[in-house]
Amino acid sequence: MENDSIRASGNSTLVDVWVNGKLRAISVTRDAIETFLGVSRAKGMTEDERCEFVRGHLPELVTAVKARLRDTDPSADTVVIDIGHFGGSAVDRRKGDRRKSDRRKLNLPKETLPQGERRRGDRRRSDRRQPSRKAGEKTEPSRLD
Repeated sequence: MENDSIRASGNSTLVDVWVNGKLRAISVTRDAIETFLGVSRAKGMTEDERCEFVRGHLPELVTAVKARLRDTDPSADTVVIDIGHFGGSAVDRRKGDRRKSDRRKLNLPKETLPQGERRRGDRRRSDRRQPSRKAGEKTEPSRLD
């Protein structure tokens, strides 16, 4: 991508990209970047760092632009990406352990478990259906009064 196609201007980062067969001017606000990265990480970003962020996240940006075009005017030449358009949190889940807790079964009393927690002892121990009749077995006739 050319050096001048991504540039910072005030609180926005401007990008010129071909989207859906048309060259579009995209404005990504500082708030959208802060929402994507989290305020603590994006607070002290310089204009050059915001440009590098946009350059590194072009696929996500194009996806957000296509969604905005679908929701608004598909023939728009200018698209503004603001809070909530660019995505929520960009936390890389692969860095940490994805399991939140220990998966081993603990031997706890039933009363201390969270509501809705099922244990083997709570399961139905018998068949829900009535046992089938064997061939030749007679049943009592039902009496209708």
